Amino acid sequence: MNRDALIRKDRKQIPKNIFIKTSLFYKEKGFLKFVIYSPIIKEYTFYTLFPYGLNLFIYDQNTNKYTYIRADWVKSIDKIFYHIKGNIKIMSPKGYLLKTDEIFWDIKNKKIFNKKYTTIISNLDGIRLYAKNGIEATEDLKEIRLKNISGTLPIK
Repeated sequence: MNRDALIRKDRKQIPKNIFIKTSLFYKEKGFLKFVIYSPIIKEYTFYTLFPYGLNLFIYDQNTNKYTYIRADWVKSIDKIFYHIKGNIKIMSPKGYLLKTDEIFWDIKNKKIFNKKYTTIISNLDGIRLYAKNGIEATEDLKEIRLKNISGTLPIK
């Protein structure tokens, strides 16, 4: 039986664990890496489901700043790949706000991507960009590739 068949079979099963109103603090070598808050977390054999969304703070110990992610629904597969949906907001440490309805996050390769309408707003200089056919970006939003874009650039 392949992995996809196992996941489909597992959907019909009861979760191994259910956590209610949970805050998770993850540290490596004594340094805080991230904080997750979620109203409900359901752990299955091959994935973890956040059916009512989450708030995630990813800390960068070098800059002492964080990236913030908020969404209505999240599925984590082996804690390596995330499928995120619904009212997504990602705020980078540099002041960029990304808004979209669906995004995929490949943690192993530190990339996010989608094929959905996405808005990026800079709180520092008023730039607004609209990607009609999605984006590809590094998870920290330092490198962003927009597909079929339009936008507003302030002229000083």
